[in-house]
Order: sequence, then structure tokens, then C-alpha cells
Amino acid sequence: MSPVAQYTSCSHQPASIRTSLDLPAPDASACPLCLGILDHAHSSKVAEEFKAQAYDADDVSVSIELPKSIYIREHSMSLFAKRNLAAVNSGHRYPDIKDTAKFLISQRLVDLCSVQINNDSEMRVEVSFSHEESASEHQFLIDRSGSSIKTKTFRKRGLGRCPDDEFTAGFGQQPPAVATAAALDPPLERNISQTPFIVDNKRVTELSVAEVIGDPLKALVRSDEYNLVGSGREDADVRMLGDGRPFYVECINPRIKKVPQVDITKVEQQLVAASSPVQVRRLQIIKADDTSIIKEGQDSKTKLYCALVWFAKPLSSEKIEEINARGKQEIVLQQKTPIRVLHRRAPLTRPKRLLALEVRIESEAGTYIKEFVHGDLGRTAPSLADMAGVTADILELDVENVSLDFPPTLSS
Repeated sequence: MSPVAQYTSCSHQPASIRTSLDLPAPDASACPLCLGILDHAHSSKVAEEFKAQAYDADDVSVSIELPKSIYIREHSMSLFAKRNLAAVNSGHRYPDIKDTAKFLISQRLVDLCSVQINNDSEMRVEVSFSHEESASEHQFLIDRSGSSIKTKTFRKRGLGRCPDDEFTAGFGQQPPAVATAAALDPPLERNISQTPFIVDNKRVTELSVAEVIGDPLKALVRSDEYNLVGSGREDADVRMLGDGRPFYVECINPRIKKVPQVDITKVEQQLVAASSPVQVRRLQIIKADDTSIIKEGQDSKTKLYCALVWFAKPLSSEKIEEINARGKQEIVLQQKTPIRVLHRRAPLTRPKRLLALEVRIESEAGTYIKEFVHGDLGRTAPSLADMAGVTADILELDVENVSLDFPPTLSS
């Protein structure tokens, strides 16, 4: 079996940045406790690759992710030692494998790359270990609990609640030997998708917001790739007007860390000069913590829509006034998951609020506006068609505003 290694380095420029690296396993027999994770060859490889990539960083933070089998083996060894070594029962705490691996990698980065270790650094070195041969060793704990166990709660929910005798019966008296070692592991036109829209290996839309904005940023910071994270999304046939949709671009594995704001602004200006169908405003470098507002605003933000609606017959002025009068008060919709997305979203009924309605629609995030207009075969109630008393459908839809204060306003 060939073990897989990933080494990741991240930094927030206009976004966050990553890279990956395959590292060979050491030839020596793996330690049954750490599975070779503490082998100095791994920490040296991480530092050597970091240095070779010439990252522009004075300090870094280091994080480690271990396979669940490591925690199983540590717990097994702890029980074995308690049964056989009286000194272990003295209450002395020994460093665990995760802390030790983090220390070894951190120290090698300091020695070889002349960087400082700073837990608050924007340049993160993330090292994830995997070991296929031992990947199922925790299965007996899952069988015991009847559900999967996430890594963050694994030791507390899985190991902490398992009696010693049950653990020994399920795993054995001590960590078994292994045959292999672990190794390190907004658009101004319609029909522009937020990210590349590909179905059956064929592009559905010619352009995407992510590519128009991400490609020049990728070249600017010399990154391997990028991800665009937006504050929600619309269908490709919906235009985004007004100030645009808040977003950030996460660049993976940049070689350039410190980018002057003037260079960032040039990217924005180049899109204007090229008459790009996608324009950006207030493009700037942000920190990792700044991105939290995108997630926090997922449910609290509101959106303002303008819709061109077709009705099966003309509406009287009295009916229009009646709808507008009702729209001055908040309307709570009961929306079942739309038929068009039922194949990929859970079949739930979600209450959604319309905050105002006067041809223009202001709603809370997550409201399916197209379904509000035509009713989706009765799956959204009330609908605009219900209010008008005639069949209705949506011809065009624009987003005029997303009420999320992001990113910060740039000072002149």
C-alpha cells in the first residue's frame, strides 16, 4: 500500500491559500504506536518543501490532523501501561503524539526556514496524516455507539465512554504492528454562474464569476488554484445589480504573501477597462477572521429583488393595490423544497419571510423567489399567483441588493 501525504500551507491574501504534496513513507518499519508519524523525515520534508516554494512569510502557525487510529493506539498503550507499569499511575502526564508531531514540524520550520511560530499567523501550515491500513480500527467504537463519530468528539464520545474491558475486547491488549508507515497528507449579465457550471463534462454557462475574478488574483499571488465563497447564490439567469454580492476568494498556495493594495485595485480596474460582464467593488486583502461574516450572515441577511412577472390575464388596478397593500406587512411563506432542487436538497417545509412586496420583493435569505411567484404546484403558500388569483410565472429576475456589510469600505 502506498501511503498518501498532504501538506498544506495557508495564508489570507485576497483570500485563503493552500497546496498539497505527496511524500514517500520511510523505509524503516513503522512504530505500532505512532505509525511512523514522529519520524524526523516527515518534519524535514515539510520544511524543505516550504522553503523550496519561497513563501513570503516571517511567521507561521502549524496545525496537525491525525488518523483516528492514532487515538485508538494511544488509548490502548495507556491502558497497557497502567496495567503493567506502576509509574504510570503516578498521575504524570506525558505529551501525546499530536503535540509531539506539531513540535517536531514547528522546530524544523524554525531551523530550516528562519520563520517564527505564531498561533495567530495568517500563514498556516496544515499537515494531515492518513494511514489506510489502520483506517477501520475504530469501527468497533462506531458499532458500539450505533453512529459515526467525528474526529473532534472522537476521544470524548468514543474512547472516553468506552469501559476499559470493552475497549480491550474490541481492540486488543496493545497496539498491533503494521506493515506500512503513515505518511503526511457580481455579474451584470444573465447566464453567468457563480462558479463553473459543468454537467456531464459539458459547460452550461460560458463564464463564471469565480473565473473572471479568481484568474487574475491567482496570477497576482502566484497561487496553484482558488475558491470563491459568496454570500449565497442565485440561478445563472439571475442578474446581480446594485453594489453586488459579498464574496471572498481563497487562493490556494500563494508564493506571494504581501500584496500592496494598489496591485489589488489594479485587478478591479482591469475588469472595468476590459468591459467585463463581471465587475467588483472594494477589492482588498482581508484576514481569516474577516470571512466569518459571510457565514454568520447566512440566515440574517435580506435581499431585494426586482421581478418581471407574466400573468395569465391583466390585473385590475384594484387587484394591484390589494397586493401592494398586503405587501406593506411582513408575509410568512411556507415553502416546501422546490421540485427543481428536490434531487439535491432535503424535502423540508421552510418558513420564509417577505419583508416588503411592491413588484419589488424584499425577503430573508434562502427564499425561493421564482417559486413564490408561480407557487410551485402549491408547494409555496401564499404565492403571488394566489394573491392575484391567476396563473403567474417569472420572466426575469434581478437582485438589487444584499444587505450584508462586507467587505469593509476602503479609505481613500
